[in-house]
Amino acid sequence: MISQGLEKKGIRNMKDASKVLGISPELLRVTLYKDHIPKDTTLSKIATKLGLDNSALIMAAHQEKVPVELKGFFLSPSRTNFLSGKRVYPLSAEQCDYLAKIMGPEEIQLLRKFRQITEEEKRQITGYVDYLFGTKQER
Repeated sequence: MISQGLEKKGIRNMKDASKVLGISPELLRVTLYKDHIPKDTTLSKIATKLGLDNSALIMAAHQEKVPVELKGFFLSPSRTNFLSGKRVYPLSAEQCDYLAKIMGPEEIQLLRKFRQITEEEKRQITGYVDYLFGTKQER
């Protein structure tokens, strides 16, 4: 996200980027190329300077360090909705508790992920599921 934000601003070298972001060139280098996660306050500062959503940048940074088996529990706003100014939030604890009464964990996770995609992707997936369901009904 940081690299893309710098590209959009037309900043291509580390020295200029570090000046714009107000951080040291070394901190920027290790953040971009060595998977270092700066403090949340530094990430917020970077997000503000690049016009990024603070919480989206912080969540994305921490999600990178999470073990693979836990990554599915971190939900990020869909890129399309984020860029259009709308944010899709994960399901609340209350919603998950209710859904757990009527759905299995895989179904809930599928629903959570479904909420994070664009409307066009939802139409495509819904069409595919309808097609599969229709072909099974004919058998």
